[in-house]
Amino acid sequence: MATIHLYLASTPHQPEHVTATTPAAWVVILRYADHQKALNNGGYGHTETQLTLRALITALSTLKRHDLPVHVHTTTEPVAAIISEQRYLSWQQNNWQVPETDQPDLPQWQELIPIIEEFPDLTITYHTTDDPTMTTATTTLTAVMTKL
Repeated sequence: MATIHLYLASTPHQPEHVTATTPAAWVVILRYADHQKALNNGGYGHTETQLTLRALITALSTLKRHDLPVHVHTTTEPVAAIISEQRYLSWQQNNWQVPETDQPDLPQWQELIPIIEEFPDLTITYHTTDDPTMTTATTTLTAVMTKL
């Protein structure tokens, strides 16, 4: 069975360095068999985590088939860790009590989790931005950023 691959890259902004005028963008390259599609969006004042969550929500929402394996490749380590370790399950069980560092992103996590649960065979892998696996996504991200 073929796997759908999603390659996500976003600007690496940490919360302490983001202002309302900080340019930010995300890119997702979707690949399935010999098909490829790029999704992207940009704006201002968003952290890397916020961008990655929005990218993942958008990408998974575009997929028509939920019965195929989905492998998400991302340059955002915290998002990869939370999803792969299924930390969000304890958040749900504890009435969405999340660590302070994740509180600003809670609305997006609450939107994403039901979508993730629609994909029984979803895996996520963290890659550094210079990993060759991520070249198309990071190159496309650079192009999107130049247009902001």
